[in-house]
Amino acid sequence: MPKPSRRVEGARRMLNLLFSLHVSPRPLTTSEIVDDPEIGYLGKKSATRDSRCKAFRRDRETLAEHGVHIREVLPRSAGGIAVNEESAWAIDRERTHATQGVLSPYNAEEIVCAIDQIFELHADDPTLWPLQTARTKLCELAGRDPSSPERAAEGRTDLKSIWNAFDRLKPVEFTYRDARGIEKKRMVETYGMFTHGTHSYLVGFDHDAEDLRTFRTDRILSAKHAPDTRASYAIPAEFDVTGHQFLPFDFSRATPRPCTFTFPAGIAGEELALITQGRGELAQSDDAWTWGIAVRDLDAAASFTLEHANLGMRAQGPSELVGLVRDHIEKAVSAHE
Repeated sequence: MPKPSRRVEGARRMLNLLFSLHVSPRPLTTSEIVDDPEIGYLGKKSATRDSRCKAFRRDRETLAEHGVHIREVLPRSAGGIAVNEESAWAIDRERTHATQGVLSPYNAEEIVCAIDQIFELHADDPTLWPLQTARTKLCELAGRDPSSPERAAEGRTDLKSIWNAFDRLKPVEFTYRDARGIEKKRMVETYGMFTHGTHSYLVGFDHDAEDLRTFRTDRILSAKHAPDTRASYAIPAEFDVTGHQFLPFDFSRATPRPCTFTFPAGIAGEELALITQGRGELAQSDDAWTWGIAVRDLDAAASFTLEHANLGMRAQGPSELVGLVRDHIEKAVSAHE
């Protein structure tokens, strides 16, 4: 198999660098970056530290040309004076931007509407506040006043009715079109909401099914205002919305199968939370983290494993899953031979 070109190696290294800085809960030191084999600066055994630092500097300059700025963070003493220690690095999220022309005004407007819809559904969630900065920049690109009361698209009144009912713990009635195109009226006690990808979902007790169900909000065709006279409900103390959020291997009608994955012992808990979304069971030992979770689509789970292989994620069982991971690797290698 031919070796990757220097250009490909550089692009891969910069992607690894960006990912490492993005998921790290703190700035990474120069040594942590240039000495990490997963990022790629140790590509050649003969590479000296000086040459690796020079490559890191060139990568920062290249990324800056594309709108991604990495800032230096100098350690400081308690009095605010810089101390003579190794520098650390983080993504400068204030200066980082998309290159002009990447988004059309139409696409920017679509994203603004999506952000506004999330604000409406989760108005009191402080974790969404950073989206205000992104919204302002997108409004400028779309040629729209960021302070304009003009908000999201059709269906907002219906979603607001659902949100108001949830806020008052009143069952809400809405017409829902499922993935097969079947329309049906539902009476639902909403227990929680979440966003996955570009879609928002609500989880609640469906009176007709007499069980918990998850609904995609863009498939809600209409909703009725829940009157105050309607009996209130209580959200069960054991309910946890994270147990209803989706991972790529959830989208199948197959019977769930217990699967086991491992991660290196040194991986940060914050990184694990991003990957697992709080699902399944995590156990830590001296040697590794073990993650057990029910999987419906083993092939999707194999792909998911390889997507996070740079963080040390490995599939341990069942043997069919391990075999599928091996098959994916062999296909990728064959495609580049």
